[in-house]
Amino acid sequence: MTTRKTRTTKQNEEISIAFAFAEYDAHKRRVRDQREKRDRDLATSVGIEIGTLREADRRKARENKIWDRGFIVGVLVAVACILIGLYSASLAEGATRPAPTKIPNTAAQAYPPHWRTWLRIGMCEQPKRGISWHDVKTDKQRIRSIAWGQNYNYSFPGGLGFTRQNWDDFKPPSAKRIVLMSDATIAQQLWAAERLWRWAERTYPGNGHTAWECSFTIGWTSGDPADALR
Repeated sequence: MTTRKTRTTKQNEEISIAFAFAEYDAHKRRVRDQREKRDRDLATSVGIEIGTLREADRRKARENKIWDRGFIVGVLVAVACILIGLYSASLAEGATRPAPTKIPNTAAQAYPPHWRTWLRIGMCEQPKRGISWHDVKTDKQRIRSIAWGQNYNYSFPGGLGFTRQNWDDFKPPSAKRIVLMSDATIAQQLWAAERLWRWAERTYPGNGHTAWECSFTIGWTSGDPADALR
């Protein structure tokens, strides 16, 4: 018959302490695992949020870059259009307006009474370059040969030797918004000459023709504009 050994109180205490330590170690592992899982979940969540924010920032930066690039391109296009417009305007200013090849009755009726005299004045004052007023004989040739639209002669733009002040003073009502004589029609320029001569003739009777130095060159030496046609 074997003798059954019984545990002493001390042994029971040691066993209890061992279980307690084991339970404590297991609790620490659970707590550590939970913390690590929470940290991983938090890192994943924060990473996704940061990635979303970064993607939003990148998208916004791309949009801003596209807008800036479009704005710069728009400004460059606008500047180019302005420069082209200015260049075209400068070319147009330097060009002379083509004159009609014939004189319709309606156009002749729109001209002032002494328009043939003013054509001779124009041929003497502002002939087109390379043309002598002695070389033309008809009214149609004179109209084609006068530089109506010239403004290379800065002080006397237009076709009849008017100063800029003369044009401001004597341009017809239909041309009140036209700054330069060179921008006016042939009829408007002819009427300005008629108005200047009438004023000069009233102010200095018999000497209205002296408003133009060319009057003597074309043989106009009296108070009658028809004198230039003889």
